[in-house]
Parts: sequence; structure tokens; C-alpha cells
Amino acid sequence: MVGAKRVPGSETTPPGAGGSLDGIRWMKGLLLAVIAICALAGIVSTASMGQTQAALAIGIIALAFFSRVGC
Repeated sequence: MVGAKRVPGSETTPPGAGGSLDGIRWMKGLLLAVIAICALAGIVSTASMGQTQAALAIGIIALAFFSRVGC
């Protein structure tokens, strides 16, 4: 429009612009890494004890969790 005025401060930068670190994203990534490590440790430990059905159950639940997180 001709003659339209811009309001000062109306142009905001998106979150994370300018190279700033997003602490929430780092914490979520760290939490997912810990969950993945615990799931793998649970699978390995139960399989080494001879409980293959329990290891498969842990693996299926972990797979379902991470497939849902990925969506």
C-alpha cells in the first residue's frame, strides 16, 4: 500500500535466529539419547540372561517409542 506505515518492533526475529543455542532442544536431544542408551542396555542385559522374549518386548516398545518420536 502506498503511504502505509510500519509499526516499530513489529518485525521480530524467529526463535533461534542469529546463532543462539536453544537449551530446550539440547535437553530433549539429551533425553532421547539417554532413553536410547537405556533401551539398548536393557535389550543386551536381558538377552544375555537368556530372556529373549523380554528382550524382544523391550526392543518392540523402544522401536514404537522412537517411531512415534520421529513422526
